[in-house]
Amino acid sequence: MRSRSTLQSTVSDPVGRLPNGLSSTIVAVKSASERGRAELIRDVVDAYRRLYGSVQRFVLMLTDDQLNFASVGTSGSHSLNQLLSILAEQAKAAAFVRLRDLKASIEEARSAEQLRDAIFSDALSNDLAALRKVVAELERLDAAFIGLCVGHVLDRHYRT
Repeated sequence: MRSRSTLQSTVSDPVGRLPNGLSSTIVAVKSASERGRAELIRDVVDAYRRLYGSVQRFVLMLTDDQLNFASVGTSGSHSLNQLLSILAEQAKAAAFVRLRDLKASIEEARSAEQLRDAIFSDALSNDLAALRKVVAELERLDAAFIGLCVGHVLDRHYRT
């Protein structure tokens, strides 16, 4: 996108060139395609953050906040893989009904950090279709954990 500078120099010629040969035309640094890429990178980061938060809330729900993540630090004090290991341990200890499904989701989610890191790869960060796939995969993983967690809560309420 090109636009003319709103500053008019009295010393410029009619073509818009300054006396030293520089053009007064302003060219946008970020093209429209770059804005789309930046939005997809933001979407990847947001999807990963939501997945991390869902796993953390799942762990807290299973432990009745016994681990008290607030005392350890804010979210991010554990890696996602550490949280997934804690989730597996706590689910087994809590006799989680759909443990097999949960373990399968945990194994799939172990690649989430690598998916998120696609934004740092030259090849993937410039491939908009690949970034969309990463976002979709992170959102799918998040939905799987939310579904398992909600199912567990409903099952517990049904039993009582």
